[in-house]
Amino acid sequence: MEAGLKALEAVQAIARRGSFRAAALDLGLSTTALSQTIARLEANLGVRLFNRTTRSVSLTEAGRDFAARVAPALAEIRAAME
Repeated sequence: MEAGLKALEAVQAIARRGSFRAAALDLGLSTTALSQTIARLEANLGVRLFNRTTRSVSLTEAGRDFAARVAPALAEIRAAME
């Protein structure tokens, strides 16, 4: 089970912005590409990270746990890259 750094950043961006469209703009991706990235990650993890409707996006309980655990690691990676 492998999740790329971009997929982890995508989870954080969607969680922060509450929108696939806004997160896609932040990341410089199309909404379709971002949605496919998240779908692949969810398939690899075997768990749904986001509840999606036509009007809203929210983290599932598993998504909240995942995002919380990934955030410190991403912060460390960003700091190391600087």
